[in-house]
Amino acid sequence: MVTGTVMAGAFFGNLADTMKENREYLKAKQGMLQDYLLKSGFEERANLKKARAERAKLLAEADNLGIDEDAAAVLYSTGQLSSTVGYLKKIEQSEDPDKKINKAGLKRFSEAIVGSLPEEKVGAAMQYAFELGAAEDPSSDKLVEAIHATSLSDYDEAISSFMNTSPTTRVAPNISPFDINKRGLVDYDPADIAATRKNMERQLAAQLGGTYNAKADKTTFTNPRAADRIIDRAESEYIKQVTDPITSRSPNIVVDEIVNKVVSLVETKGLQLNDIAAVDFFNTIPTPIVTGSEDTTAEQDLTKTGSSIQDIINQGYITTGNE
Repeated sequence: MVTGTVMAGAFFGNLADTMKENREYLKAKQGMLQDYLLKSGFEERANLKKARAERAKLLAEADNLGIDEDAAAVLYSTGQLSSTVGYLKKIEQSEDPDKKINKAGLKRFSEAIVGSLPEEKVGAAMQYAFELGAAEDPSSDKLVEAIHATSLSDYDEAISSFMNTSPTTRVAPNISPFDINKRGLVDYDPADIAATRKNMERQLAAQLGGTYNAKADKTTFTNPRAADRIIDRAESEYIKQVTDPITSRSPNIVVDEIVNKVVSLVETKGLQLNDIAAVDFFNTIPTPIVTGSEDTTAEQDLTKTGSSIQDIINQGYITTGNE
């Protein structure tokens, strides 16, 4: 009886020692794991979680500002979404009444971004921005389980799961950055447009049959209806080009090109101002009036200004034959 009691005591004593050693061993391993987490794994995953949260916030801000979801995904893939959203937020918060986000311009911007790419690239951008790595990496939970494990078997199981789960890898699709024209995202300044129109009007005064009075800062045209229509089209083309959402251009260069275009049309043989004014000459080529005589220089020069035949007669450049 005594021997049995002694043996039982020895057994439970050894068992207690073994359990104590296992607990100490487990505690030591958990301590090393915590060191690992602090030095690498936990920090890396914490940064990943933070990046995911920032991405979700950025995409939400883009949506609130009016950028289409597809366009936002594409811009996120090119690394341009943050700067675009930041610029629009500054405009939104500006106290300048002339600086406002152009909602129609943002719509054109979104359509231009998405329309410039094949569908598969837009799909890849959507997956990159909204799907890949969107959920929490399950392997990080296994690290937490290992730290709080109450037995070596639970610890080993959690560590094994962690080691066999690779962190999600996200690779941005190959999309080149866009030439974003920020002027196209905000309402254009009416004063700037008026000044540009006045500039083009002055430059084209002679070609459109007008006289510029510097003292009055005013141009008088012999055919104001045709001249104004031509300048109207020039102004519209200027606005179109300087507000193109994905093409940044110097306003001065745009003005030079427009003026040169009008001058070249005016200098086209047989083409009158009324002919030019009648069509959208930036997209349609006006049809010159072809005459059968080479001896019509004076008449053609005057009719270029849009003057009527009677005006020409009254000014004495041609006669009726009755004089």
